[in-house]
Amino acid sequence: MNSHTDLTPQFWRDYVLSRKRSLARKKVATGKKWDQMAKHYHTFEEDEAFVAEQEWIKEGLLQREMLGPNLDVVDMACGPGTHCFTFAELCRQVTAVDVSNKMIEQVRLRQDEKNVDNLTIECQDFYDFQIPRQYDTVFVSMSPILNELDSVDQLLAMSNRYMALIYWAGVRDNPLFQRCYQLIYEEDYQWDAMDVTTIFNYLNALGYSPEITYLHPVWKRHDTLANTVEHMIWHLEFYRPLSEIERKRVNDLVALEADAKGMVTYYTKVRKGALFLDKEAGRL
Repeated sequence: MNSHTDLTPQFWRDYVLSRKRSLARKKVATGKKWDQMAKHYHTFEEDEAFVAEQEWIKEGLLQREMLGPNLDVVDMACGPGTHCFTFAELCRQVTAVDVSNKMIEQVRLRQDEKNVDNLTIECQDFYDFQIPRQYDTVFVSMSPILNELDSVDQLLAMSNRYMALIYWAGVRDNPLFQRCYQLIYEEDYQWDAMDVTTIFNYLNALGYSPEITYLHPVWKRHDTLANTVEHMIWHLEFYRPLSEIERKRVNDLVALEADAKGMVTYYTKVRKGALFLDKEAGRL
């Protein structure tokens, strides 16, 4: 049993490295991989739980004064612009960065539609991102860059004061996907992305005083058979490419869930954590 004094930053680094089945960066953080998901986000954003999560995040940031008219914010791994337009309404300047061209295309379209002039958009890989300066608030939501503590160090360096990270907190239960996974890989699915609580512990070990809150949403998805199959295969291919025969097997399994109109309804039970850090908290 490790004592409290043994829980150094290196302890948490070793812990992360020892986690079973961690996915290589090249499989989870490439632009081409996330290009495939860009067109699906509109179905997510229509979900009531998804909308409630956005409000939860916004209120958490506002309560801690991490958004405001005198602040410059970077939304790293911004996706199709889920958060950055809310930030632009409240902050002096927002920079939105993503590795996916397709995601960035959607951000640019939204920027034109909303006529937002305090939003800078960058299509760049986080790992190659040249930081022009520090930002008052660094924000990341549900990006695989948070699977590595080196990324947390880089985000800390980008932050002049505040950092907010939204990520998994140990639960992601999707029975339909689990059946697809078992069908292809002939073993039970084990969810193994880095837990945001580990990042919380790492920051504590570095001498910071982060806060963390949790949310327990149930996502409901109602989509066409084709889109649902595509989404399932996208997740399955984080591990390896599927053959045409395997793709058909996934299609046949998911088709059993389709209604008379060819629509599939499925649910995902998750736990998400919102980590908020004021780098000056507790400092003399």
